[in-house]
Amino acid sequence: MGRAFGIGLSWLKLGRSSVSVYCVGAIAGVTAYFLISDRWISSQRRLIIAERQSTQKSSANPHRSLLIGGRYVNPFDSWRDKTLWDFVCWLLTRTAGNGLPVDRSQLETDLPLATPHYPLLQHLAGHLRNDPDVVVDDTDLLYSDYPAMADIDKEAAVTATWIGQSTCFVQLEGLNILTDPIFKQRTVFSWLGPERLRPAPCRLEDLPQPDIVLVSHNHFDHLDVDVVKALGNSVTWYVPLGLRQWFARQGIYRVKEMDWWQESEYAAPNGRKYQIVSTPTQHWSGRTGLDSNASLWSSFLVKGSRSSVFHCGDTGYCPAFKRIGQLYGPVSLAILPIGSYEPRWYMCHQHINPEDAVLIHRDLGARKSIGVHWGTFMMSDEHYLAPPRDLAAAAAKHGLDDDEFVAPQIGRTNLYTF
Repeated sequence: MGRAFGIGLSWLKLGRSSVSVYCVGAIAGVTAYFLISDRWISSQRRLIIAERQSTQKSSANPHRSLLIGGRYVNPFDSWRDKTLWDFVCWLLTRTAGNGLPVDRSQLETDLPLATPHYPLLQHLAGHLRNDPDVVVDDTDLLYSDYPAMADIDKEAAVTATWIGQSTCFVQLEGLNILTDPIFKQRTVFSWLGPERLRPAPCRLEDLPQPDIVLVSHNHFDHLDVDVVKALGNSVTWYVPLGLRQWFARQGIYRVKEMDWWQESEYAAPNGRKYQIVSTPTQHWSGRTGLDSNASLWSSFLVKGSRSSVFHCGDTGYCPAFKRIGQLYGPVSLAILPIGSYEPRWYMCHQHINPEDAVLIHRDLGARKSIGVHWGTFMMSDEHYLAPPRDLAAAAAKHGLDDDEFVAPQIGRTNLYTF
């Protein structure tokens, strides 16, 4: 229903204006066409899922991507397509405000920003592109429990610095990784889209030069065209099927387009080699009402010689995560979403809640996990501070250690040695 959903919204908007009845009629016709097309795709999807389930025991790869009629669909029974009516019902029943304070300065206390550990990032990367303009007074205090940098093994250390939403700067055994990049204040344009609750803790240019960028899908809050143009062809972009053409329109050609379960080797400038694996998630894609599900959505696993990092992106809970854990686990560090999950009847198929995230943590055999995709852009109904509280409750319920799965502070550089 994705394309009909987007076009239907345009139809409703035009219907309130003075646009010619011919234009409205044309849009109505296109909407009707896509509604019929979507119904056919949904029926084909159910038939293929049933066929795959009947042969699952003999298949080495039961959770394969699925393209029907030029659109990618979720090959899981746990998925349900959303309709325009679902969207309208959600809008009509939404709770207002997400508990956000009237005095926005309260957010500075509730969601404090940390300063990334620039000296450590520089030490592990070998360089920064620019010296940060901000003079940091709290670095020694904030990272006082970290070992001296001379004692940190560059070839074994893993760091994760959460920038907000699903954007993280990760260092894995000398490899610099940027995930689902967005640094802007709003998701779409400077004047359009949900606004950040807190500003990004740093600029893109303050961080070491990434070697690779992992893009889970093309939603605006996961793929910022300004970052794409700023990094250009200086990095290698790993993206799901169907996104290469979008990057080409931006003049970017150093792009590795990957299907689920596809593996690729990255040879870093330091001479080391890393394995990049595209793995399944349960979500959808699209930047306009006309391109819904024209490209795939993915998670990614990056493996070094000792450690591995899993970047999830957005997802609902599905059986693919157990399979990922069986094939590639245990995972050293998992970066999992824990926000945008209420109301459950509407969000559960596309966004996990904190307890689902704990289940994925266990499916992957993750040694450590951090919870992201919260406290940045409010696009659902839960209280803005609910995700870390619900994560702590879910972690305790499932017997996780206190530091096994945490919701990090925005901007803080977390150091791991596995």
